[in-house]
Amino acid sequence: MTEPSTSSAWAPFRNKTFRVLWLAQFVSNVGTWMQSVGAVWVMLQLRASPTFVALVVTASSLPVVFFGIVGGALADLVDRRRLLLVAQTLMLLAASALAILDVSGRVTSTSLLAITFLLGVGTALNGPAWQAIQPELVPHEQFPQAVTLGGASINLGRALGPALAGVILAVSGAWLVFLLNALSFGAVVLALAVWRREAAETAGPPEHFVGAVRAGIRFAFFSRELMVVLIRAGAFSVTSAGLMALAPVYATGVLHLGSGGLGFLLGGFGVGAVSAAGLLPKIRKRMGGDVVVTVGSLGVAAALLGLAATRSVPLALGTVVVAGAAWLLCLSTFNVASQEALPAWVRARGLAMYLTVFMGGVAIGSAAWGSLASSVGIPAAFAWGALAVAMTTPLALGWRLRWIDEVDLSTSPMHAPELRVMPEESNGPAFVMIGYDVLPQMEEPFQVALRRVGRARRRTGAVRWSVYRDADQPQRFVETFVVPSWGEHMRQHGRRTAADASLQEDLRAFLRTDADPTVTHLVAPIHTGHANG
Repeated sequence: MTEPSTSSAWAPFRNKTFRVLWLAQFVSNVGTWMQSVGAVWVMLQLRASPTFVALVVTASSLPVVFFGIVGGALADLVDRRRLLLVAQTLMLLAASALAILDVSGRVTSTSLLAITFLLGVGTALNGPAWQAIQPELVPHEQFPQAVTLGGASINLGRALGPALAGVILAVSGAWLVFLLNALSFGAVVLALAVWRREAAETAGPPEHFVGAVRAGIRFAFFSRELMVVLIRAGAFSVTSAGLMALAPVYATGVLHLGSGGLGFLLGGFGVGAVSAAGLLPKIRKRMGGDVVVTVGSLGVAAALLGLAATRSVPLALGTVVVAGAAWLLCLSTFNVASQEALPAWVRARGLAMYLTVFMGGVAIGSAAWGSLASSVGIPAAFAWGALAVAMTTPLALGWRLRWIDEVDLSTSPMHAPELRVMPEESNGPAFVMIGYDVLPQMEEPFQVALRRVGRARRRTGAVRWSVYRDADQPQRFVETFVVPSWGEHMRQHGRRTAADASLQEDLRAFLRTDADPTVTHLVAPIHTGHANG
């Protein structure tokens, strides 16, 4: 048998650790999608309103908005393997509790939403860490395939889980669905327990939790590449959320399907996604990420229109398969782009921002589309959803994913400054001044280039940045920035990427050759007591 090349969609499976964790996660994904069908079926039995059924999706997505950034910061500060073990154990206990409530006949709409929310908390803690470990499992050249296979795991689970859940609901009951989901988390716990992860090197002194959260938010705000992903993914998630949120009510209320039919209809979504996953690397290479997202978005819009127009079960099933393939094109492309837009030091926090925006969009969109469906009906809500998704495609004109490919985010650390006074990290902010002697007639282009450097300073830790021109020497400019602490400034030196270094090197083209930049560091003095006067 021929061994797969590194460009093959299946190449990451050659790595044992990736293979074992992928298989465990696949089992868990099957359980998760079984859980989702079981939860909406129980809610349909308790409250048949489209609003309440859509709230099940909101309850599972909203915790990522509340806790996603927390999970990302933790994943960058603590051992990711241990964090994953905690998150998976939390979800195991929550699913077990729901199984006990259902088998004893005590489950209510409130307890169902509460435990679904708790499962979402586990997802919020698990998601950033899980995605952040992927570059550790495969060689760099196999990374896009690994992300795609991760999406395929989710969508294989989406294909098998609902169908299995439909059969179990018809034969036994929702309690068994919830119990099997709990056991599926146990599979991941076991795989993580036997994995021996190598300790990762950190840039600079250890970070504190609050500072790590702030640094992650600052990076996202000043990173053009990550902001592109957040805007595009957020718009897509909000507008397309009604597709999955309203599918259970569409299956039972419009197509008049039972639990088995509901499971197979939702499983068709996963079948479409899996069918597209194997072709995605070639499609992305040939078309580029922006075109792939545009095609996928138009495919989702067309599927929503198709569902709005048909009452035929076979046609609806075929349309859902198309929707799953189109959804995978968008979601996988966003996932790859979000990881490629992040340097190693902030990867988990940046991924948490991405997951927060995407799942927040799903939560808000599900509630909104559910409310609209209660007023105008499911088909009309699908039709409006199709229009909304189609209207996101012009974003590709001003916010292009291909910008990410133009940036080198490999680490290029700077040498730490040598100081006579070595401050403690807790002493307060550090103030940095850098003086430049600019060539005559080059002042304007220099300032443009310096503003790009300023964004890099703020991405890596600066909380304030300014530039001043010497009133007595017109060719003399002074760049200043403030970093929260000396320790954070040391980390800032280690966080510099090759792209940041290139921006700093570009400044030299505007400077006098006989005058290097001058750097001055000011540090807050040690507080020794009350000030006089």
